Amino acid sequence: MRDHPCHQHRPGRHTDACLTGDCGFCGTSLTDVASGECRACLRIICEQCDADYQPDLGPICQPCTPSAPTSSATDDGEELHRLCVFELDLACGHLVTVALTGWYPVGVSCCDRLGGTVLRGVYVPYASDIDYVRVLSERYELRPTGTPRGSMQVIGRRPRTDRPYRSRYPGMDGSSGRYPARVGATWSLDGSIALPEST
Repeated sequence: MRDHPCHQHRPGRHTDACLTGDCGFCGTSLTDVASGECRACLRIICEQCDADYQPDLGPICQPCTPSAPTSSATDDGEELHRLCVFELDLACGHLVTVALTGWYPVGVSCCDRLGGTVLRGVYVPYASDIDYVRVLSERYELRPTGTPRGSMQVIGRRPRTDRPYRSRYPGMDGSSGRYPARVGATWSLDGSIALPEST
C-alpha cells in the first residue's frame, strides 16, 4: 500500500482520490462504505478496518493498533513494559516530545529558563512542571523481570504557541503558554561556577 493516494500528499490534505478510492488497509472501495482517517498512519480506512481501540479518539487501522496488555507479569520470568512517546506542554514555555518506559513524568528538566543549581561545577536546571500531556504512541513489550526502565529521552523541543492564561480555579496554576511562568537564576550550592560543558 506504499503507493496509496494518502501517501502522495501532505498529512491531512486528502484529495477525492483518497476519500472515494480504496481503503488504505484492505483495499475495499470507499464509494459505498463509511470511512475515516487512521489517527496513526493518516490513511483513509473503511469502517471494517477500524480496530476501535479507544474509540473516543477516532479511527485507527488494525496494523497501527497497539497491543493491549494481557497481564502485568507472566510465568516465564517476564514482565510487561509500557513504551510511550508523549508530547508535553511545560511550564518553561517549551513543548517537548519525550520517549520513556512507563507513565508520563511529573516534571522535566528542559532548559535553563527557570534557573537551576550548581554543585561541584555541574549545572542542573530546575525541572519544569507539565501543563498538558498528549499521548503520541503507546505499545507494550514483554521484557525479562527486573529489566531497568531506562531514562526519559527528550527527542524534540520547540516553543509553545498557546497564549498564557490564569486558571479561574483558586489554587491551580494556569498555562504559561510560550513564556515561562517565572524566570529563575542559577543558585550555586557550594560557591562553584558551572563548567562550560555542563550548561
